[in-house]
Amino acid sequence: MKITGWQLFWIVTTAEVVMAVWLRISPAVEIAKQDAWLSMLIACLLGGAITYLVVKVGMQHPGQSLAQFSQELLGSWLGKIVPIPYFTAWFILSGDVLRSFADFIHLVLLDKTPVWVLMAMILGAAIYLSGTCGITGIGRFCEIVGPLTIITLLVSFLLNATNARWIDLVPVFGDASVTEIVKASFAPTSFLAESFMVLVLLSFVSNPKNIMKKSLASVWLTGILLAVSTVMVLLVFGPTLAQELRFPYFMLVRSINILNFIQNLDILVIFIWIFGVFAKISLYLFITSYELSQVLRTKRWKPLIWFSAPVIYIIGMIIPNESAIMTLQRLWEFIVIPVCALAIPAALWIITSAKRRLIKAE
Repeated sequence: MKITGWQLFWIVTTAEVVMAVWLRISPAVEIAKQDAWLSMLIACLLGGAITYLVVKVGMQHPGQSLAQFSQELLGSWLGKIVPIPYFTAWFILSGDVLRSFADFIHLVLLDKTPVWVLMAMILGAAIYLSGTCGITGIGRFCEIVGPLTIITLLVSFLLNATNARWIDLVPVFGDASVTEIVKASFAPTSFLAESFMVLVLLSFVSNPKNIMKKSLASVWLTGILLAVSTVMVLLVFGPTLAQELRFPYFMLVRSINILNFIQNLDILVIFIWIFGVFAKISLYLFITSYELSQVLRTKRWKPLIWFSAPVIYIIGMIIPNESAIMTLQRLWEFIVIPVCALAIPAALWIITSAKRRLIKAE
């Protein structure tokens, strides 16, 4: 299985942009008010720094995924412990995304369809894509869905231009301190730092040329789109209303009304979002199954999908309410990212560098 550098770019972009735009605007506005867009730009820089770290680590071990090079560096037993936090993070994230998606579709579109049915439908489709095509099929799918998602975002911004009130962006640094602006950037940074998935994906890239540039570009593009989305939400709703909205971007699209003719475009956005969630669930279903096969040292990763899929479904089902989803997101922000995106990659980088110096010294 192989993917191109551009497929990696679109995989990371598609996986990050959908959930970031959907869920991270309101929490940032609640803290930073009309300066939330500055928080998104800070998150863009922080996400880029984290991406640089994890890509640098992955490039030190070409052709090997996280489970493979961690065992090579640390030995069989200790090397098998390293992926455990990542498995925990990926399973919880997948269950969280699956449940958030099902709750939203149940709320706005299919209110008479049980949530468990909606979850089973999207997960069943993800099993088919991951099991039949692997990362190659996911990469090709993201090459289609990624550009469609970005075009949809840009068109929605343009169609809402007549509703914008620039007064809602001022005063800059008026109602939020620098500390609050930086604090508001942590949550979106945690979504952009999801790029630590490249510790696995880099092993499938056929040509590593310019892979650092493409990885950083995917995170920066997501961050810029998130910042522009935040600006549009603030221009249309203002900071007071925007922080109260559960899905501010969706409400932004619902507010489009040009000459009483161009209306009800939210249904198109919902379908684009479904494609993005489908790509994200398929991606993590593949990553968890493939990495588990590397830990177990078996070449047959596809049967492990029948372990990963039920785990993701069960996690999604046991999430009781929106409060639990917010708790999981705080867990991701304050524990998963510091451990999986910073501490472990930094340690692996140091160990790799130290071993190479010892070899040269000999």
